[in-house]
Amino acid sequence: MSELLTIKEASIWASNYLNKPVTASNISYLIQYGRVRKVGKNGHTYIDLDDLKKYYQQNSSKKEVDWKKVLGMI
Repeated sequence: MSELLTIKEASIWASNYLNKPVTASNISYLIQYGRVRKVGKNGHTYIDLDDLKKYYQQNSSKKEVDWKKVLGMI
């Protein structure tokens, strides 16, 4: 298993990764709607860093393709 992050740590990591603000509420949304897996440990909620990276990599790739289609580049 990779590194486990709290919701707050995940929001800080995502903000740095995306170069834009990502709130703890944004991360909670991803967990609530099954976009990233919740890991419960000792009554606390954690997120696997690999899952979070995978989500943002897949999401940004899809957006790039969609924009290229809109702009007529594909």
